[in-house]
Amino acid sequence: MGDTILGPIDYLAVEWPGRHVTGEGFRLLMDLVDREIVRVLDLLFIAKAGDGTVSTVDVAEVEHSDALDERLWGLSSGLLDQSDIDEVAAAIAPGSLAGILVYENIWAVPMWTAIDRSSARLVGAGRIVAEDLIDALDSRNPA
Repeated sequence: MGDTILGPIDYLAVEWPGRHVTGEGFRLLMDLVDREIVRVLDLLFIAKAGDGTVSTVDVAEVEHSDALDERLWGLSSGLLDQSDIDEVAAAIAPGSLAGILVYENIWAVPMWTAIDRSSARLVGAGRIVAEDLIDALDSRNPA
């Protein structure tokens, strides 16, 4: 990729117990893609059978997959491997479906490009878990 500047890369793994998918999240994801806020790098679905057997599921077989633009069907950057599938599979209940989404936060690219142009350098980045923020705020304002 050379001098290409990328935004932060994140992932989400979402479980749908009983394989009950509403499609609302898919429509919101497509809105973010269409507004060029995120770029989807990987989208993979897995199912865990009642006996614990895990298999990949084609996006066309996912209920409400019509809410996902076909541009995302079969999308794979190569970042996800069997260990990722195994980790998500261990976290979901039998009879569930899970989606694994890897995405780039392209909203950050212009900011990071400006930092690069100004000869500054990014020396740290990270993610704060939402529960940690809530706990920190709660500890500052005891009830």
